[in-house]
Amino acid sequence: MFLEGKIKKYNSERGFGFIEVDGDQADVFFHIKDFPKTAGEPKIGEKLKFLIVEDNGKFKAANIVRLDLKTVSTNYPNYSDNGASDPKLILKPTQSSKKGLTFTIVGLIIIAILIGLVFQKYQAFQQAKVLKTAQLIDEQKRIVEQQREAVGELPEVKLSEKTEHALKAPPTQPVQTYNASPVTTTQKFSCDGRQHCSQMRSLEEARWFVRNCPNTKMDGDNDGEPCENDSRWR
Repeated sequence: MFLEGKIKKYNSERGFGFIEVDGDQADVFFHIKDFPKTAGEPKIGEKLKFLIVEDNGKFKAANIVRLDLKTVSTNYPNYSDNGASDPKLILKPTQSSKKGLTFTIVGLIIIAILIGLVFQKYQAFQQAKVLKTAQLIDEQKRIVEQQREAVGELPEVKLSEKTEHALKAPPTQPVQTYNASPVTTTQKFSCDGRQHCSQMRSLEEARWFVRNCPNTKMDGDNDGEPCENDSRWR
């Protein structure tokens, strides 16, 4: 049966005290380890509710309830041995853990959604890039086809008669130039100042003049063949 009383003495250094019981001459011993930790150390004159138990042949107070504290319910036993005197405090860590787990799960879901959205945008960007490249290639091909249709077949280039004759003529040996030397009696032709085809007596003479004499005017296109338009030798 619970008894009621108030703290008569308390030694804070040694951690024990005595409770004065209403209507009882003997004081009841209590130790701090059996005292609720809520609201700090015991106070002289504080009202208590407790049970008397035997401990090694001596009686002491146990299951102590502090009546002056409104937050403590008298229906709950003392939990001082395991460090929790209020059952409400036992539930709080569990509730906080549940809230923390809920917030963690919600945060992970939000992060997963954001990652999915970013990945979708990246895929859309890559697809748009590939599509744009393909469009540019098709546009370039279309422009090339239009240019080909506009230009059509290129006309055949016609060459002049002199160019055609030069292309058909056999290749000639490169003309060797010699330093001016006195004309000997063994030479058939000599540079005597003549410059025009009309002054030549033969095609061979005209060729010799072009190859050996300066300032001749018989090879207009400089292809090495003089007097191409002279009808005497064509």
